[in-house]
Amino acid sequence: MNKKKAVKLGIITGIIVLLGIIGVLGVQKMTEPTEKEKQITFLKEHADEMTEYIKKYSSKNETVAIHWDTVTVDESVAFSSPVLTVEFDISNSSEPKYDNQGYVLRIDTDIEKLSDINELMILNDPIYSNIKGEKNG
Repeated sequence: MNKKKAVKLGIITGIIVLLGIIGVLGVQKMTEPTEKEKQITFLKEHADEMTEYIKKYSSKNETVAIHWDTVTVDESVAFSSPVLTVEFDISNSSEPKYDNQGYVLRIDTDIEKLSDINELMILNDPIYSNIKGEKNG
């Protein structure tokens, strides 16, 4: 009878220890930021740079609202590296054509390292036309 109790106690102890280990590992995993959270943090660190870029090609005195929850990885075109995209809006512009257009900002960066922004590009008109005009003219 003592042997059976010892075996049962050993099994119960083993199960409790195993559940404890699984619980600790699960909590550690939950506290690690997700890839999207890392990307959003990186972009927020560069928010001033992004806002300056947007204002450079629009009316310069507007309010820019970046919608951080829209950050996505865009596989882009064939033979190119993935990039980040984020939606933003412009309001209070002196030129109403820029207001509330639902713009998309393309951020060229190494999405694994998230260390530097290589290039920014706005993908919608009328700002996109301003960028193309400056580069071609």
